[in-house]
Amino acid sequence: MASANQEGDAYMSENRRHQVVVIGSGFGGLFATKALKRADVDVTMIAKTGHHLFQPLLYQVATGIISEGEIAPATRVILRNQENAQVLLGDVSHVDLAHKTVRSELLGHTYVTPFDSLIIAEKL
Repeated sequence: MASANQEGDAYMSENRRHQVVVIGSGFGGLFATKALKRADVDVTMIAKTGHHLFQPLLYQVATGIISEGEIAPATRVILRNQENAQVLLGDVSHVDLAHKTVRSELLGHTYVTPFDSLIIAEKL
């Protein structure tokens, strides 16, 4: 006989949407996440920083032409209208392909995020 926990796990696996984890919030991570906006998936972006830096305009910030907020918007703001996406702040420390999980760390806490599909869009 299956335990209540095993039954709950089976129920969750049958009724949950496909889970996509995107590592990185640069151009690749943002474009991948935005491309999945209308897909029947849940997207979790794991990023080291809470913002997306558009580096080609750094010289304009340095010369005072524009403010730094104009070239480094918060990732959550960029994805605010995408209902199937969430952003987690953290540094990825391990990807377990066998168990389909990503381990990330932030401020001494460890988080494990399950995935069905993984997109690595982080410079290594």
